[in-house]
Amino acid sequence: SAPVEPTSAPVEPTSSPTIDQFVPFYRAEFTNNAGDFTPDTRWRETGGVENGGALRIRKKQKVKTWVKNINAYSQLKIQFMFKASNEVEEGNGLKVIIKFNGGSKSTEWKKKSGAENNDNTFSNLDQWYVETIIVDKPSNGRKILIEISGLTTNSGKGDYMVDNVYVTGLKI
Repeated sequence: SAPVEPTSAPVEPTSSPTIDQFVPFYRAEFTNNAGDFTPDTRWRETGGVENGGALRIRKKQKVKTWVKNINAYSQLKIQFMFKASNEVEEGNGLKVIIKFNGGSKSTEWKKKSGAENNDNTFSNLDQWYVETIIVDKPSNGRKILIEISGLTTNSGKGDYMVDNVYVTGLKI
C-alpha cells in the first residue's frame, strides 16, 4: 500500500475578525406574569406573540422596570416587540424612555401610526414589530430604567401589546 502522507496542522489565522458580541443578560417574555415591570395590572394572559402573555398599554398608560448589573458593558441594546390594535388612530403611538441610574438625561424612542413603515411611523395595525434601541452606557452607569408608554397625544382609541423585552450588552 502507498505511504500515508502526514496531515498538516490546522493553519492559525493571523488575525481574528473583531465581531461586536452583545451578551444577553435580561429578558421579560411575560409568559405567566408582568415580570419586573410595574404596574403588574398591565399584564394580560393572551394577546402576546403566538398568543402568549404580554403587557397591554392603553391611551397614555406606562409600564416600567429597572435593569441592574450593567457595569460590565459599554453599550446596551434594548429589543422589544409591539403590536397596535386595529382601533389605533393615525398619529397615535408608543414611546420608550431609557434612563441611567434614574438621572435626568434620557434616550427616547417613539413611533406613530402613519402611512408607511420607517423609523418614525408604522402602517400595519394588528401586526408585530421588532424594535431595537442601542444606547451608550455612561461610565457611572449602574442600572437603567426602561419605560414604555402611550404618547401623551394619544386619543382614547385602541391599545398596544408589548412582548419579549430583551437587553443585551457589549462587554467593555
